Amino acid sequence: MPFNTSTKAFYPSDGFVISCGTVPLDLPHNKVLLIRMRSTNEIFLPKGRKDENECMKAAALRETYEETGYCATILPLKIPTHATNRTGDGAHEEPIAVTQRVKDGILKIIFWYAASVDSRQVPEKDTQQEGEDFEPIWLDCTQALVALTFDDDREVARLAIDAVSDSRRVTGL
Repeated sequence: MPFNTSTKAFYPSDGFVISCGTVPLDLPHNKVLLIRMRSTNEIFLPKGRKDENECMKAAALRETYEETGYCATILPLKIPTHATNRTGDGAHEEPIAVTQRVKDGILKIIFWYAASVDSRQVPEKDTQQEGEDFEPIWLDCTQALVALTFDDDREVARLAIDAVSDSRRVTGL
């Protein structure tokens, strides 16, 4: 259910930013990859701004890699979407959710994807941008839902975990 029920809004290009992120899941080990901001101890899902001319899926994967050091792939899921399904099998790699936040009068729209990551990988070092100080942490799905600092991150993670569980039952992922 949408949080904002307003039907119209207008933001010029300098009034919004598009961000993309993932819920990185290690399906065989029932784990979620999160990031902890060392300066505040807040725990988030990896996300960040889309670059000019970058597709949203690529931005989500790049941001996940930059903030965690782990390479991820988008998970195709059989969940409802209003996007046209051209493959006919019901599985898609469209965003699983969108959230919005307003800070200093700027609307941040975050497109979220479910992603697959192997927790046994050794993360790359020095992938974060200047000024970022994140620690990647792996938690089991239940712990992750409790550990996330923000309610909207928790809802996105819950949606992804449930969608993956449902898709696994249907497709044998």
